[in-house]
Amino acid sequence: MNNIWNRFVIFFFLLTNSLILNFSLAVAQEQLQDSSTGSNEEIRKEFGNWLQVCEKDIDHCVAVQFALDVQGRKAARFILDRLTSTAENPADSLITFFIPFESSVPLLLSGISFAVDSNEPFTEQFLFCDQLGCTSQFGMTDKGIDLLKQGANLTIQIIDIREPNSRYIVDLDLDQFVQIYEELKPKDSS
Repeated sequence: MNNIWNRFVIFFFLLTNSLILNFSLAVAQEQLQDSSTGSNEEIRKEFGNWLQVCEKDIDHCVAVQFALDVQGRKAARFILDRLTSTAENPADSLITFFIPFESSVPLLLSGISFAVDSNEPFTEQFLFCDQLGCTSQFGMTDKGIDLLKQGANLTIQIIDIREPNSRYIVDLDLDQFVQIYEELKPKDSS
């Protein structure tokens, strides 16, 4: 399983006006000192466990962190892309959460539950599943971003509909979230 994660450092995406996700697969890098990923993406900065991943020669970046399972292994990818909020679209950011098939997660999933520290969880569904894994994508308002800024940990639970009593849990460290969030510029909506 670790070999799979070593091959995937970044799933960087381009957000179209209709918020359709296009994935671009990057070559794995063991050493973050070399920010080139062998594609049109690069890691520009690190903020604790957060990576600022940018498209080369373009001033648009996203925040990326790998969620860890209870054994401390990389089990999912969390991507935050800041948006320009409008009256028609009040979302501050677009969250993309990806779980690969190789992470040993049962994939007959009935949705995902997100909880910051001991706050009330909220649930999202998967947008789609394909041969690589399952992706959830949703907008986050400024209230949700404030919750992430004030939190220490984001716990994500996934329930297999075949075994509703078993839960697959992964965690994100929210340390330095404020710093990477402030570094990201909203995507221009024009």
